[in-house]
Amino acid sequence: MEQIQTKANMHFRPQMERAAGIDVHREKLAVCIYIRDQENKEQDYGTFTCDLEHVRDDLLKDHIQDVIMESTGIYWIALCTLLMAAGIRVTVVNPKFVKNMPKEKTDKKDARWLCKLLVNGLVRNSFIASEDQRAFRDLCRMRTKYSNHMSQTRNRIVKNLERRNIKLRSVVSNMNTVSAMAIVKAIAEGETDIEKLVSLCKTKLKKKSEQMRKALVGVITDHDRMMLKGLLADIDHYQKQVEKIEEQIHTHTDKINNGLIENLRQIKGIGEQSAQIILAEIGDNVKPFATADKLAAWTGVAPGNKESAGKKFYTGTRDGNVYLRTALIQVAWAAVRTKNSYWRALYYHLTKRMPMGKAIVAVARKLVKIIYKVIKGTKTYVEYGMDYFMQRLQQRIAQRHKHEAKTI
Repeated sequence: MEQIQTKANMHFRPQMERAAGIDVHREKLAVCIYIRDQENKEQDYGTFTCDLEHVRDDLLKDHIQDVIMESTGIYWIALCTLLMAAGIRVTVVNPKFVKNMPKEKTDKKDARWLCKLLVNGLVRNSFIASEDQRAFRDLCRMRTKYSNHMSQTRNRIVKNLERRNIKLRSVVSNMNTVSAMAIVKAIAEGETDIEKLVSLCKTKLKKKSEQMRKALVGVITDHDRMMLKGLLADIDHYQKQVEKIEEQIHTHTDKINNGLIENLRQIKGIGEQSAQIILAEIGDNVKPFATADKLAAWTGVAPGNKESAGKKFYTGTRDGNVYLRTALIQVAWAAVRTKNSYWRALYYHLTKRMPMGKAIVAVARKLVKIIYKVIKGTKTYVEYGMDYFMQRLQQRIAQRHKHEAKTI
């Protein structure tokens, strides 16, 4: 098959002489080996390490250099690593992009279909990060998990206090403060003197002493104290784990250019942890992503397309990188809450014609495009402010009115 190039830059590779398709599951591998002018070889294998080595040896015996598999959960990683170490080119694809005919699905048919797509160049390879970057990702994701566990544990503390009508959360703005946690620890240790508990309030919370005296009136039993001690111990454990993980994260960030990290942190809403998550998920270069729009689509903040018979239908964003999308939405909220910023003006302009949730995703998409350019090294972020946005908006309105006047 000759290479064909259209306006959409669609490329078809020539047909391969030989290739293999593997349908990966937790307990089973279905392998289809294609060799031109020969009958396909189809066989099932187990998933223990010895079975994976058997697959590798059989592929090398037939001189297979190209293999395709779906990115099914985490089960593809061990096989992919083993095959790549043997010099075999592995194409890992998103299962959504290579679905077989419905109601005609078997493991062997799936392996055969994958092999057929690879041979005819009809697949798009997924972005597979390096081993070092995957370790960096795991650390950042684990830190996020522990942070979520701490938030859930604090909510459990509030629930236990509210059950005894101790309204601490009604007075403090955040349970993750020195004053709030000191009061909870004192209650867990058996302190019942209201004045001693109120004396633990620091800084701005001292102004709410009268409210705090009312909020801390309640009856705490020994069972409640035991529950609080257990929850506080959980928080201490999670905090220690986070500190250990952050030490490991710094060993990865030390390998990245400090200038790149600082440039990312110049973007409104991006802090130290957000910058680390972005670099862990994307990497310190954007070569796997041809354009900023492709990165936005991979992240899951780009609008979907659904058009048929000349009609465009509403569709939301497609599934993307959940961890990066969550971090970017948080960054977008932080950016729009910055006073007199470009992002605040953009957000309020968008909310005039779309819901808040949709507007914040649009802001996140624009942030992704800027992040792409910063990592690529083609742009340094500059905050132009709200006035700049309003000036550009007035210019666009004037140009549109001028264009409409010419068409009348």
